[in-house]
Amino acid sequence: MVSFGPIHHGGEGLEQGEHYKLLWASKFVAEYGEKTGRDTNEAAQFLLKRIQDNIEELKKLFSEDALGLKYNDNNNLVWLLFVDGCSLLHFMENVDDHNPKALNLKLDQLMYMWIDILLLENQLPITLLTMLSKEEGTDLEYLLENQAGMGEIKREKVEVKVSIQNQEYIHFLHYFRYVFLETDDNDNAYEEMAVNIDPSNDWHTYKNIRDLKAVGIRVTTNKKDKWVWSNISFTPKWFGGELSLPVYLFNDVTPYFFRNLIAYEMCPDVICNYECCSFFSFMDSLIDSAEDVKELRLAGVFYNLLGSDQDLANLFNDLGNDLPTKMYSNTMYTQVVAYSKRYIILKQQIQQHYKNKWKTWLALGYNTYFNTPWAMIAFLAASVALILTFVQTWFTMFKSC
Repeated sequence: MVSFGPIHHGGEGLEQGEHYKLLWASKFVAEYGEKTGRDTNEAAQFLLKRIQDNIEELKKLFSEDALGLKYNDNNNLVWLLFVDGCSLLHFMENVDDHNPKALNLKLDQLMYMWIDILLLENQLPITLLTMLSKEEGTDLEYLLENQAGMGEIKREKVEVKVSIQNQEYIHFLHYFRYVFLETDDNDNAYEEMAVNIDPSNDWHTYKNIRDLKAVGIRVTTNKKDKWVWSNISFTPKWFGGELSLPVYLFNDVTPYFFRNLIAYEMCPDVICNYECCSFFSFMDSLIDSAEDVKELRLAGVFYNLLGSDQDLANLFNDLGNDLPTKMYSNTMYTQVVAYSKRYIILKQQIQQHYKNKWKTWLALGYNTYFNTPWAMIAFLAASVALILTFVQTWFTMFKSC
């Protein structure tokens, strides 16, 4: 419905979005003028000059094919970045899924435009937004958080504690990726563990979450930073194990978000270890069908608003088909594989437990014969009866002697 940046600008069917951008940009400039003691015209000239003075720096943030011949004239690009940057900042501040009228939109329009802002080809540089933000860049983290939460930050008057000043975010999708991938202090430990990986390690023989449940591996949710994807761990135990997974809410926006994160990580100029692709690949290794999604949903890991459990299973199966991490081979691991080592270690820890016959037999016996309180009570009753029978027999024999 709406484009930002030069790639789709002027595209067919985007006329309505252009009208909305002009409306939002004019409101942004008027509010900027009020806050800085300028009239609307002065504020517009001030912001335009700021872009003009930095246009060569901004041009370097776009690829040549994205700009094309149309933007050899800097004036065209300055105007585009001015309108798109101001309108996006106004959208980010006033987005509210409880009150779409704040942006002169209906709810369905608001949601489609919110999705459009997630698209990789619609990203505007954070550098541009910093130049245009109302408080000289100091409130940009507030706007990013408000946009990510669809207006919850402003609506609930939540204090934003995260500062972007020490982070080099490239654009909104990059920022959103950081929110879900914020790592903990254990990353170095995973790097050290990966050095000792045996290249001849066994193939991962488990196929889904039901296989793990059958050998006593229980799925739980993270207790700390439960929405962060990197907070994932496996703890082996006598009668099974505990796989701790992050919590995620799936809705109609999720497929767009996931696919654009994958597209971003696969861009040739993006330096990363495929952290998002690795996470999706790992989850795909746990999910084959609706039954696996059901297990994760009952464990509190998944909140599924996307549709049926089969719809969510199909999403992960479809995502898993073309992930670059599929090129990783369990039997031919090398240290040069661009794959988040956290998930390599995690899958090996699960496999070590899965192939341990004693633990799996204990787990199978425990889950088969003691899987309900009544089974436990029946076992205790039978044990007590057996002991009493033994004692009675012993006394009878002793008395006869």
